[in-house]
Amino acid sequence: MNFGRLAWLIVPWALFVAVALGWVGYWAYAAAQTERALVNWQFDQNAAGAHVSHGPIVQHGFPVLLRLEIPNISYAPARGGWRLETARADLNVDLLNPEHIIVKAAALIQVSRADGAVTNVTARSLVVSVRMHEGALAMAGLEADDLVLDDPAQPGTLTVAKFVANTRPDPRHAGDYQLAVIAENLTLPRPVRSLETFGLNAPHLEARVVVERGASLLQGSQNDPLGPWRMAGGKLRFEGLDLQWGPLQTSATGEGELDAFRRLEGRLVIPVAQPAPVLNAIANSQSISNDARSALQLLAAGYLVSGRQITLDVGAHDGVLTIENIPVRPAPSVY
Repeated sequence: MNFGRLAWLIVPWALFVAVALGWVGYWAYAAAQTERALVNWQFDQNAAGAHVSHGPIVQHGFPVLLRLEIPNISYAPARGGWRLETARADLNVDLLNPEHIIVKAAALIQVSRADGAVTNVTARSLVVSVRMHEGALAMAGLEADDLVLDDPAQPGTLTVAKFVANTRPDPRHAGDYQLAVIAENLTLPRPVRSLETFGLNAPHLEARVVVERGASLLQGSQNDPLGPWRMAGGKLRFEGLDLQWGPLQTSATGEGELDAFRRLEGRLVIPVAQPAPVLNAIANSQSISNDARSALQLLAAGYLVSGRQITLDVGAHDGVLTIENIPVRPAPSVY
């Protein structure tokens, strides 16, 4: 066997071994860097007043995948007034793009608030995806199947068959964020006040929202989590709100913010193809005043006769919820 033929046998195997050794080194390096980044983030959070803890991290996935199993996670932001705890979550890293990480819930998530209220979050699958670019957020998303939110102290549970939420910086204005939310087959834990006759099931909800001054949401404040956002001029701008719920099928637009008493302040413009059933459903609620009921029934009768479509104006101003400028009920503070 001459040297040339021998080289053709040896060189491919030598290249394979070199690539394999290089990949082993890269995998170990990526795992160590990910753990180091997690430790640095934990240190920075705790130094800023937050409380972050977890158990010993276990590495999985070699040689193709990189997954860090993180047990006994506890996170409380410095001024958020809430705490998240779970027995386990898995952090997955895209080895070809380390700035893309995926966190998958592997146990019940418990969120406790400063007032003592607790929400337990479970799902058949719950995944959070974060993409960074040059150290800044490029895209973040959450996807869940058979999502359940349960407050043990309250009757009923909030369930969503399919929930998807994505956010990214709004390229049109620095500091603003675009938020897209889709919820399929949403079931409410209990009737909504003044809209009891709409029922508990909403087959489809889709929202396209711009969060103005969204960066200030990360600041937080003890017992006033949205205070810094409000003081910065924060506002929600609904560029589209598609809803199927009871007699209502619409695609609304509008905007909203919080007033000094943390009540909703804003307006939704809701096109309604068949207004009579919607107005009658609201009028039949047991929580509105007799004057509002009579006015809404009169409006419904008029639209039933004319068959006209309308654009329903729903507002919240000075602590009062209005429909077509008719006061319906007080609008309580959000928190």
